[in-house]
Amino acid sequence: MSNSKVLSLAETAIFVALALILSLFSINYAQTFYMELTVIPLLLLAIRRGLAWGLVAGLLYGLLAIVLGEVTPLSFAQGFLEYIIAPISLGLAGIFHTKNGSTFKTVIYATLLGVFVKYFFHFIAGIIFWGQYAWKGWSAWLYSLVTQGLSGILTALAALIILGLIYKASPKLFVVNR
Repeated sequence: MSNSKVLSLAETAIFVALALILSLFSINYAQTFYMELTVIPLLLLAIRRGLAWGLVAGLLYGLLAIVLGEVTPLSFAQGFLEYIIAPISLGLAGIFHTKNGSTFKTVIYATLLGVFVKYFFHFIAGIIFWGQYAWKGWSAWLYSLVTQGLSGILTALAALIILGLIYKASPKLFVVNR
């Protein structure tokens, strides 16, 4: 195994561990609205290492969250959608990976893409699995749109602010020196 692959594996493990630690500090309001800080290291890794490593990191994070008991899926289908597919989708930010490093604009695009797709899967899960908890008089899709939409916006804003600050402080963190 080349040094490059070993370094990529080590970075992936570190970023997934950071995501798990940050999951302890995510903001959750009445089990309805939440802001996930876990997306930040996963997005940074995807931007830094590319699509494949971003997808792998999302998968590892989702599996570890389930194994460590951080989440309790309602069913296999709900768990697969929200805790495997949704975190994997953050890796799509890796589409914006370049060997020359990212611009501030690409960090913004990558973050918005990753978070938007992740919350799209949560929106679908909200309709299918959580619609029964919709507020009186609300349809399942509207309830999911509002709760997951607001959660996605809050998560995207937090990620944009924090990744923006990291980029301004050290843009070299978004590029791999070979």
